[in-house]
Amino acid sequence: MKDIALRANVSVATVSYVLNRVENQTIPEKTRRQILELAEELRYIPNLAARSLANQKTGLVGVLVHKSGQMPYWKLHAQLVFIHALEQRLTAAGYHTLLFSLDGDNPTLDIIVERKLEAVFLIDVKETSFYSISRHFVEGVPLILIDSMLEDKLFKQVVFNYRSALEKALPDDLSQVCLIMESFNNLLLARYIRSSVPLADDAVFEVRNLQDLISATDHRRFKHAIVINEFIGSYIEKTASFERLTVICTCNSPEMLGEHVEKILFHGDKSEVAFDLMQKLLDHPDDSGENINCYYVG
Repeated sequence: MKDIALRANVSVATVSYVLNRVENQTIPEKTRRQILELAEELRYIPNLAARSLANQKTGLVGVLVHKSGQMPYWKLHAQLVFIHALEQRLTAAGYHTLLFSLDGDNPTLDIIVERKLEAVFLIDVKETSFYSISRHFVEGVPLILIDSMLEDKLFKQVVFNYRSALEKALPDDLSQVCLIMESFNNLLLARYIRSSVPLADDAVFEVRNLQDLISATDHRRFKHAIVINEFIGSYIEKTASFERLTVICTCNSPEMLGEHVEKILFHGDKSEVAFDLMQKLLDHPDDSGENINCYYVG
């Protein structure tokens, strides 16, 4: 900042006001532009530690993912698509993203708690371990659940609107239809998806690994498969096990599916909804007028 101040012939304080977007200072637009151009030219990088001391904020946002033994490639890709999009939004807004994997059965958070996060996103969290995680974060730190559902109106949740997508996918005659879906650590989300289709239990397959996926394609009595996740859909398409294939795309990669596959897309952006929700909770932490706790992206 001293180098920028010297080149712009202004005080270091003025440079700090501009780079930290302080709104209550009257700085000429020409000077503001010059400082921003010099910051880009000199490749200015904010000193996170110094900024934290000044405003008591770390600028750190945690993204916590429940890991499992052998995570299948379709689940890994679905999570990475969301994390990448969210990280881009956080970086553009001046935040720093801290990605951390949690043991699904015994989550330890000692290291992550020391970082004093401003907000936390929990991806595919088990209901049974949620409260053991949430108690580590002080009141005022938004905890937003992604691909997770919780019977607690205090916590905000962001999930795809699977019910609406499945309504579009289901034909009138369900006698030869099956649903093939990825498994989730969060049982309430799996139950929500399962309750959205009027199919018998033996017509619904939750695939946790490749062997489950192979088994799901061996049932010759089904002619139409509705599949959640296009990576699973691509595998099933190659097996030619079904006369008709409808895929609900959760990885934003419909182009990997053939032209004869019916594709259902979610038109909302899950990362945008999650980011906007975080900003809202940070700006209005005491706003209890919002009764919505689950945001369906569809």
